[in-house]
Amino acid sequence: MTIAKRAYRHLQNHPYFFLFMLIFYLVYFILAFVVALLAKQFSDSSIQLSHIIASLDSQHTSLYEPFKVLESITTHYTIEFQYLLLLIVFAGTLSMVMIQLFLSRFRKKEYQNYLLMGERVYKLTTQLIVEQLLLINTIILLLFSIYSLFTTPVMNKISHLETEILQQEIKPNTSLVHLQGDSPLSSSENGDFTRFNVNAFLMGESIHNTFTQNNTLQAFFLAGIINFYSCMVVGIPNYLLLSLKKSTLS
Repeated sequence: MTIAKRAYRHLQNHPYFFLFMLIFYLVYFILAFVVALLAKQFSDSSIQLSHIIASLDSQHTSLYEPFKVLESITTHYTIEFQYLLLLIVFAGTLSMVMIQLFLSRFRKKEYQNYLLMGERVYKLTTQLIVEQLLLINTIILLLFSIYSLFTTPVMNKISHLETEILQQEIKPNTSLVHLQGDSPLSSSENGDFTRFNVNAFLMGESIHNTFTQNNTLQAFFLAGIINFYSCMVVGIPNYLLLSLKKSTLS
């Protein structure tokens, strides 16, 4: 029986384990995905505001300072969400390692039987990696499919969250509040950036997100990174544990 088939059979014969791990990966990747989108949204907004500020600065207009304040807010939240994403990745890595340690005790007899039959440590480790990758890629495929089908409502929701956060930040700042009218900031001579008022910017009308070919390539690249990261997190501790277990049996 091949390693992949063995991994599939194990998942098939342990539905509770299969369901638990699916739920764990679903919650983990949804949380990481949402935080990553928020970090990217604030980063895009910060870049866009930098262009607006450069345009206004060249015109020597008094609107420069309020937009500078807004840029500092978006930059701050970009860093905050990036740190939060790193924290989620660290917590997820720690959780995955703890789960592997728990499974090594729960499947102790199974591991011993394979090792006593002469199974190589790297092959048994590969089986454990394949089991997790089957679950992880199922969730990744599900999330990417949902995102590709519902990109507009998902990004609208992210833009709405960004709007709420920024609105809370600028409420005490009267120099920004007075800019939230319906009139444009200036004439259409510099239509690329100066046509936006703060309210339109906060509502995300200046950013259109679509699942393009470039997004698809990024998705495959991201999936590759996640798979490599998962192989390391699952493989290294299991290989060490199985090597120690085999040395005690020999």
